[in-house]
Amino acid sequence: MMKRLFLLGLISAGILVLGFLFRVRHAFYGPHDKIMARIGKGVSAKMAAEQLEREGIIQSPAAFLILAKISGASRHFHYGPYVFEKNRYWQILKKISRGETHKIKVVIPEGWSAWQIAERLASEGIISDAEAFWKNAMTLKLEGKLFPSTYFFEPGTDTGTVTQAFLDPGRKIFTPELLQRAAALKMNEAQVLAFASIIEREARVDEEREVISSVYHNRLKKGMMLEADPTVQYAMGQGKEWKDRLLYKDLKFVSPFNTYRNRGLPPAPICSPGLKSIQAALNPADTPYLYFVADGTGRHKFFKDHKSHIQWQIENRRKQKKTAN
Repeated sequence: MMKRLFLLGLISAGILVLGFLFRVRHAFYGPHDKIMARIGKGVSAKMAAEQLEREGIIQSPAAFLILAKISGASRHFHYGPYVFEKNRYWQILKKISRGETHKIKVVIPEGWSAWQIAERLASEGIISDAEAFWKNAMTLKLEGKLFPSTYFFEPGTDTGTVTQAFLDPGRKIFTPELLQRAAALKMNEAQVLAFASIIEREARVDEEREVISSVYHNRLKKGMMLEADPTVQYAMGQGKEWKDRLLYKDLKFVSPFNTYRNRGLPPAPICSPGLKSIQAALNPADTPYLYFVADGTGRHKFFKDHKSHIQWQIENRRKQKKTAN
């Protein structure tokens, strides 16, 4: 009698195991398409299982809950956006229990304006409204402070969190030593960023950053206008667009940012400079240069006086015409 009961119990257990394996067979076989889902804050394992079934990510909430119970994952469900493979029960549970939320990699280059950054964030699905993000940045005077780097954000991250992530690296750059160097040059943090932002838009090769910096420092010492083309480009386009070729009439554009019309630095940065441009702003090369011009190769020619500067441009145009003919 005992043997018969044991045998019946063993058969029943076997049937239950086979039934369970049949229910979760898709966790090992079948389609594994990727689907994005957002697990809400405070959601229980049961609620999560029902949601995942509704969204077509799993086929058996019961099997999911049994696995969650067995693994202990149900005690540590983390909210947020996830990318799941359909029917991968164990992987789904592992992601939710570890909080392995879906994050988007976004690279912000040096020299981008707040508007360009906002557009990139919106195109990647990190924020929903580039215009709103940009207006908020302008209101808070964050142009130049959104540090260029590589970031990872969850899709739909709130503006405050995104902004804070951009501000944190910049704050670490301005060490007491760096601020002391700025003070020696009679510059505050905002002026350093404004200066560095011009260098960032001008320089194409790293070895020229400190030389370009020296030109602007020399001009400031002599009371000359900076006459930096990028400030005109920014004034005309507000960082939303950068005009490639400036005309003489553009240099008369009325704006406090136009350094052809206003002495000294612009009232704020014109883009987000990288560390190398910030360092160059504070450590100019020792040169006599007051002028420079792009030579068409990505580099610049530097001059001590205006006459040499103009003469080189005239000769360069002649060479270009001969080459064209």
